[in-house]
Amino acid sequence: MVSAAGGFMELIDRIFFGAIEEFREKGIKFTMDSLASRIGISKRTLYETVPSKINLVELVIDRTFADVKSQQKEIFENDELSLTDKLKLLFTIVPSYSEKIDYRRVIEIKRSYPHLYEKISNNLNSDWDRTIALLEEGMDAGVIRRKNLIVLKALLVEIFERMLDGNFLIQNSITYEMAMKETLSIVFEGILSDDARGKEEEEL
Repeated sequence: MVSAAGGFMELIDRIFFGAIEEFREKGIKFTMDSLASRIGISKRTLYETVPSKINLVELVIDRTFADVKSQQKEIFENDELSLTDKLKLLFTIVPSYSEKIDYRRVIEIKRSYPHLYEKISNNLNSDWDRTIALLEEGMDAGVIRRKNLIVLKALLVEIFERMLDGNFLIQNSITYEMAMKETLSIVFEGILSDDARGKEEEEL
């Protein structure tokens, strides 16, 4: 027998993933009516659960970042991972259902609901303390070159926001995941070739 709470959360899940599918196919112009039809519930049930489209978009944003933060917590608390492995995973986290998201459409939220896009931006800028502490630990251990971490954070946040610009992904024919992997490569390996890096170290 399914409890009332369990049934409600199952409904929320259906609405959540249905909204992601609607957003992927139609962008931010999808309607609550089309969502209700997609997941097979009445419009009344949908509106009783999520009162408005704004609430729905906010639900998707909140649950997506909650998923990311949950993954971050697992990485931080995994003692079997090395420091560098933790950092690599932290810098390339995507939602666990990332394949269902069309990141090229996220910019549409900025145009239609700028206050909700600001919430995305705020999430990208927040909760860096543990990551900064891990980077500092790496510098103290000699694993990472000593750099200005405030600048590094600013660069990464700017990159992450840029990747949510649909035009950037479309014009460069890359996916969000590909861009994330390239960011990781640049951050950890730099842009110098192995030969150039060797010469630089000799000069130092």
